[in-house]
Amino acid sequence: MSGTDILLSLIAAVACGLLLDRLRVPAGMMIGALLGASVYGMAFGRVMLPGEFKTVAQIIAGAYIGATVTRNEAKQMRFVIKPAITVIIGLMLINLIAGTLITFSSTLSPLTAMLGAMPGGMSEMPMIAADMGGDPAVVMIMQFARFLMGIALFPMLIKRLIPHERQTETMTGARATAGTAVPKHNLLPTVLTLGVAVVCGLIGKWLDVPAGTMALAMLGTMIFKLLYEPAVVPTSIRKVAQCLSGAYVGVGIGLAELATFGRLALPIFILIASYLVGCYAIGRMLHRCCSFTMREAMLGATPAGASDMALISADLGVHSMRVMVLQVIRLITVITLFPTIFSLFSKLLS
Repeated sequence: MSGTDILLSLIAAVACGLLLDRLRVPAGMMIGALLGASVYGMAFGRVMLPGEFKTVAQIIAGAYIGATVTRNEAKQMRFVIKPAITVIIGLMLINLIAGTLITFSSTLSPLTAMLGAMPGGMSEMPMIAADMGGDPAVVMIMQFARFLMGIALFPMLIKRLIPHERQTETMTGARATAGTAVPKHNLLPTVLTLGVAVVCGLIGKWLDVPAGTMALAMLGTMIFKLLYEPAVVPTSIRKVAQCLSGAYVGVGIGLAELATFGRLALPIFILIASYLVGCYAIGRMLHRCCSFTMREAMLGATPAGASDMALISADLGVHSMRVMVLQVIRLITVITLFPTIFSLFSKLLS
């Protein structure tokens, strides 16, 4: 794979991303980049982007989250335990219901159905499926459908159907440092902030733990922000992360993957319907029991990637550390515990 192919694929991703972003499509930069990279690959041959692209996107996303945290924002961390338990148990039930329905309404094996329905990372779940004996191609397509629901359909419904509620003082305090105040700062705070994020993110990657790159980048930047108040990550850099995330996923979607959508139409419908209903129910519980605004609660319950939700939430006017922490906890829990749990359950259905 030549450097020219990679460059042209990225140009296609950026062009489509900027177009949808200008059209004010929720998560338009990410969705457009995904479509642009995918269409380019199908037209001119599959392009495989280096894994470093994903690492860079995760580090930037983590840096952006951490840079929004003030001292008051950090106090919100103590409220995450109860919401996290609510989200994890709720998603486990959705996974169980969706996987069971897919098993009995299609020709997919119970293991493939369960893995395909997991609210994990799109890039991680196919590899887990291959290790466990599932069908990685089918799992990737189902995860892609869930991914699109999480970054496009669900955020769009949230934007159109749920009015933007005023957040608490500790939540709105993040807005002043999340990118809107960047013109008041010079280049040094941005460089220092990204430098801290890179070092911490690479440590997380070296530790080889699920979501470690983004989680460590976020934690390191957050601590740096608490110690050095001018720390900031501009909104323009957040857009770069969205573009890289979308392009990285898009290059994995080709004609062969699209051709399998026919026999997966019903499983995908069951998957999306289960998550739409289930995540709405989880969001209502977070709103009623955990003092979340409705938008904040729905984003906290959305089963997209942790880094993806970190980037999308700002587009919907939600600047909440709790949402980001929930997503990181959710991803780590799903990848480390769910495969073992549902592998055992799939044997009962076989």
